[in-house]
Amino acid sequence: MNWFHEVKLEVRAYELDQFDSVNNAVYANFCQYGQFDLCDKIGMEIDNVAIKELSLKYIAPLRRRDKFVLKVRICELYGARMCFEILIFKLPNLEPILEAKSTVVWLDKNHRPTRIPPEMASKFKQYLVNGYAD
Repeated sequence: MNWFHEVKLEVRAYELDQFDSVNNAVYANFCQYGQFDLCDKIGMEIDNVAIKELSLKYIAPLRRRDKFVLKVRICELYGARMCFEILIFKLPNLEPILEAKSTVVWLDKNHRPTRIPPEMASKFKQYLVNGYAD
C-alpha cells in the first residue's frame, strides 16, 4: 500500500512574490520539507541525498496566511534513487494547488551516487506494508 504522509503548514509573508502569491521557487522548498519530514517519520536518514529531478505542476496559487496540507509518499526505491509524489491542497476545502514528482539520489562520502543502504531500503519496505503510526 502507498501511504501518504501529511504536513499542515501556513503561508508566511516572506514566501510571497510581488503579486502576493507564493513565489514559484518556494514550492520546491515545500516539497523538500515534506520529503525530509516523511523520511524522518519512518526512520530513514536522508541527510546524504541530492535532488536529481523535480517536476512541478502549478494548479492554483497560495496567498499569505493560507493554510494548506502537503501530502507526500515514496513511490519507488531502486539502485541509488528514491522517487516521491507530492501534492498540495489548500485548506479547508482541499482545493488542489500543486502536483509534483521528485527523484533524489543517495550519495557516498565523496558525493558520488551509491546504492541505497539495505537498512534504509528495509525501512521503506516496512513503510509500504504498514504505513506508520502517528
